[in-house]
Amino acid sequence: MLALSDPLWCKLNTAYGFAGDIPLGLVALAEHWDEEAAGDLMHGELIHQETCYGATYAAAPYLLKLAQPDDNVVQRMDIAVFLGHLALCAFSRPGKDARANDSLNGLALNLECWEQTRDPYRAKPGKGVGQQMSTDHRDIMDLEPPGDDELRKFEDIRDSFMALLPDIGSLCERTFHEHSDDEYIPRYLLSGIAAVGKLPELAQLLNSGEDGSFRCAACGTSIDYILFGDLMALYFDNSEGGPAHTREADRAMLDWQEGEAKRADGMVKPYDDLDEQTKPVIARLISLAEQAETPSVELLLRNFLGEYRCSQCDKTCQVCAPAKA
Repeated sequence: MLALSDPLWCKLNTAYGFAGDIPLGLVALAEHWDEEAAGDLMHGELIHQETCYGATYAAAPYLLKLAQPDDNVVQRMDIAVFLGHLALCAFSRPGKDARANDSLNGLALNLECWEQTRDPYRAKPGKGVGQQMSTDHRDIMDLEPPGDDELRKFEDIRDSFMALLPDIGSLCERTFHEHSDDEYIPRYLLSGIAAVGKLPELAQLLNSGEDGSFRCAACGTSIDYILFGDLMALYFDNSEGGPAHTREADRAMLDWQEGEAKRADGMVKPYDDLDEQTKPVIARLISLAEQAETPSVELLLRNFLGEYRCSQCDKTCQVCAPAKA
């Protein structure tokens, strides 16, 4: 864990700057839990639109520790959902730039990557946005680049987070049992467990919920899905982009509005029986989903683990299988 007093926090980026104030925020939450402040910290500064930052990984061990006491039920729910989402986002890389050399989304491990965290402030030197913003920009640009010892601390942050993943999975499972009657929370926790279990496609689908999209594992065709009762309807993109794609989306939207899959191209065959070849993490997810009081949790999971026949390539694929590049 990076000590809260370590000056390296000032060189760890967040969604809105650098993390000099993050240790104070973590201490304040440990002393008095404030859901609004916690939400701003976790879902504002530490993860923004599925992008992570250096401070995200440094803060994770402190949030996990805060979620452990038996009495911290409210804290545990908020933190478990956040850390489960972090486990999903941490291994996604939205762009092919120098960050591709990093093992975690948004964590700089070399000087080139670290300098990129200052790029937004080079592009916008604070003109016309007030003296305070200009001062913030200047302070960021005046930061000394991390030295070799500090770069090794970045690596330690990465290693600490990787070692934390099994504990994040356990926290999600513990929290699932405490909130199995909730309408939405259980699937987010299952998403976190799937992410920790190295099933990112399944984790992303669980995070999306009862309607969303994925790509055919065989041909890469974009497929929209909607859960109607216990049936998952599929709408294939029969175009190569452009106006026709809008018409495909309209069919799904019309069915959603009418509450019936009248225009669907096909249905998912849900996953049914466990066997000896079933991965332990999938067996664990199904066991938990069966305990949820909201039936849609298990329905979603079994459909995401299920199969469909692609209308474009005529292949039978699993919904949550990795898509063709």
